[in-house]
Amino acid sequence: MSRPDAPTLREVKRRRTREAIVAAATNLFDEYGYDAVTVAAVAEAAEVGQRTLYRHFADKEDFLFAEDDALHDAMTRAAASAPPGCTPLAVISCAARAAADLLEPDREMLVRRARVIARTPALRAREGLKHDALQRLVVAELESRGYSRERARLIAGIGIACVGEALTRWLEDLDVGTLTEALDAVEAEVCSLNPA
Repeated sequence: MSRPDAPTLREVKRRRTREAIVAAATNLFDEYGYDAVTVAAVAEAAEVGQRTLYRHFADKEDFLFAEDDALHDAMTRAAASAPPGCTPLAVISCAARAAADLLEPDREMLVRRARVIARTPALRAREGLKHDALQRLVVAELESRGYSRERARLIAGIGIACVGEALTRWLEDLDVGTLTEALDAVEAEVCSLNPA
């Protein structure tokens, strides 16, 4: 008998299909360029029909941004669960570590994804929108903790920049270690800054 919270066979198959599509698309985009790869080629590489592919994704861009909702939800929950009275950067740190937990297992795929996005202006624009959405969630959480909108925006901007820097270091340098270690290093650098 399965646990009540265990995923059903259907959910497991759906997740595996999505993962196969994302992996196939990312590999093809990295090898041939985003604009040169058709949806039909992705479906063939993932060994699914195009109708199946469109049941999982709205368009070609979605292959590279498939986990945005899960990432957003995990970061929102983690930020909200930060203890009352903790520092604003601790709230951001909680959210960043939730992101690290999701991203850590897919480093190789994320390296390829980053290369594809860097070479494709439309994808860079969408990546920017994703970062804006993550910053808004941090601003909302900080405002709910009593910070003014202006201060929340400033703190969130600094925090999201730190997360972005840690992610970049982790993706560019295999010697960095884990994403959590990269986050720790960036946070330590920020805390050691002295404006005097």
